[in-house]
Amino acid sequence: MSQFKKSSYVAPFCRQAWKLPAALLVLLFLGTLAWGWHLVRDHASMLGLNAATSEAAKVGPVEAIGVAFKSLFNAPPVGQPSVVEGGGEQAVEPIRAALVNIAGLTKAPAGGVSTYVTAGSGVVVNPKGYVVTAMHLIQDLAEIQVRVQTPLGPRQYPAKMVKVIAEHDLALLKLVSQDAFPYLAIDPKAALRIGDPVKAWGDPLGTDAIQRLGSIASVDLTQPVVVRDLRLTHLIRTDAVFNWAQSGGPLINDQERLVGINLALQDAQSGRIIGYAIPAHLLVTHFQELINFAQAPQTPNANKLATAVAQPVAAQAAVAEGSGRAPRPADRWWQQVQGFLLAGLGKHVAATPTADPVPAVVPVNDPSHAPTIQIFGYSLGSFIGLLLLGFVSGVSGGMMTMGGGIIKVTGLMWFFGYGLLLVRPVAYITNIFMYGAAALRYQREGLLRFDLCKPLIPWAMSGMVLGYFIGNVMSKTAIQWLLGLFALMLGIKMLVEISDSRARQRVAAELLDEEEESTSRGRERGLLAWLQRYFGSWADEDEVKKTASVGQGGQQTIVRHGLLGLPMGIISGILGITGGVIEVPLQRYIARMPMRNAIANSATLVFFSSLVGSAVALFHGAQTGSFELHTPIVMAIILTPGAFLGGLAGAWFTSVVPLNTLRWIYAVMMFVIAIRMFWT
Repeated sequence: MSQFKKSSYVAPFCRQAWKLPAALLVLLFLGTLAWGWHLVRDHASMLGLNAATSEAAKVGPVEAIGVAFKSLFNAPPVGQPSVVEGGGEQAVEPIRAALVNIAGLTKAPAGGVSTYVTAGSGVVVNPKGYVVTAMHLIQDLAEIQVRVQTPLGPRQYPAKMVKVIAEHDLALLKLVSQDAFPYLAIDPKAALRIGDPVKAWGDPLGTDAIQRLGSIASVDLTQPVVVRDLRLTHLIRTDAVFNWAQSGGPLINDQERLVGINLALQDAQSGRIIGYAIPAHLLVTHFQELINFAQAPQTPNANKLATAVAQPVAAQAAVAEGSGRAPRPADRWWQQVQGFLLAGLGKHVAATPTADPVPAVVPVNDPSHAPTIQIFGYSLGSFIGLLLLGFVSGVSGGMMTMGGGIIKVTGLMWFFGYGLLLVRPVAYITNIFMYGAAALRYQREGLLRFDLCKPLIPWAMSGMVLGYFIGNVMSKTAIQWLLGLFALMLGIKMLVEISDSRARQRVAAELLDEEEESTSRGRERGLLAWLQRYFGSWADEDEVKKTASVGQGGQQTIVRHGLLGLPMGIISGILGITGGVIEVPLQRYIARMPMRNAIANSATLVFFSSLVGSAVALFHGAQTGSFELHTPIVMAIILTPGAFLGGLAGAWFTSVVPLNTLRWIYAVMMFVIAIRMFWT
């Protein structure tokens, strides 16, 4: 026993050999502090500290770190020098601070894997992290990453697509962050003159930048230029663009104002790069409802571009220049290597124009994209378009009680170019009003079985939250295929209901009594009979009595409630649609509900799940910096009146238009949506 006690004895901590490990930890800590102090001193210019030559103006390492972190969250507009404690202006080129690199993971081919690529450049146009770039750069990216220059060096942010304008090859991205970013102001002039000096910027690798001085060669509104499968007009021709990395980057004038988004296109015959730019006034026309563009006058700097030299600008060289010492040999060697790399990376050039556009001889005036009347920040055309979209989706819901969600979601993506970042919260909010009113109507008609819906509501809410977060990590392609699949299912459902209606007409024509009718239907076999049973419109009133058994029993009841509520919530959360195409068959197959009762119960579950979905989506999106809180709310406010009026019109159409005619129209719409989603 004594030997056992002796062998199991453990010495107290204070008597153990702790001094050597503690000494090593202290040395490592001191070494880390020393290394950080060295980095702050060596890269003072990059951090915006500008160590002065006089001893009194030098900034200590502790103050330097504090100033650097403070500058991360208080970014000034580009064009205004940043003054830090200790005096001096920020050494980093202001335009360089707003220039970003667009990269990310490509969409995996069938049986293949995704690869990480650098696609091109972009420019920050709003301090809340909105980035404009060329749409064709992000078309093949499943995940978008944006590399931004910060006072502490390059930093990579995930980005979400907010809106695309395919007709002008424009894309608006939002950095998923609440940080403040330096940004470029837009020149309010819509007309540009031939010969005006401009400079085109690009960021090929996320660390260094290239720039070139040039001029505007022509401005043509009608001559089309092919970029992949796009035929673009309203382009600026400029010789300032000479490299693939400048695509998506800013074209600036002599006032350091943004006048265009670069496009580097490769001639099919000569292989040389032909430079174009998308005029900046198009950004205001198409993105004004989402962000505010800075257009305040800046201090004139007319001769700045005239004295500039077309050359690569390396971040290390900028640091060396700001510190007042000559560039190190390693910096010069890296610049030379970078030149060879840039020359060999022309594979990212996007298009092959076959002919030069006809030069313009007068200043351009673009009345088709001139500012118009704004309502809630939207142009008059966009405002009316959203009202019409809400009306059409409401008509669909009023006629067929489901499917309006798919029309609304695909319409926002298809016609307006909005990304799922905004589409899903907007869909959740509008579903609250549309299906809340529908649930009240069904309750007055005696179709709603709320006693059976009540235990399903927590499952539907949980599914909605789960689906929302699943949708955040799913690729746009996968969500498009799911939308296409559900549109296809709704189209098939309409065809089944048409067949079902004709079958009932034949039964009525033969004047069968109830027993013969039941026997006749009992003999039906095959896929069509199964589809008619669970997707058709015949109401099995005798099966209402069977629903009394739902809600009784132990574990089986919980499982059944989960099967009835969870799938609909998940689908609604992922896609933003109502999920009725899933819930109605579940109500009929598991709960044994007649068709009209199944539709009423489905609308009630959609209402409650949309309540929690809206709250979660708005809170999460605003907290993570994915979007501004007012953006989806305003869009939903515009859609809701049209959807309400459309619901009334849809109910009226069912009383004046043959139901099968409406079903055929609806089926065609669903098949068109499915083909579009699959084809895209």
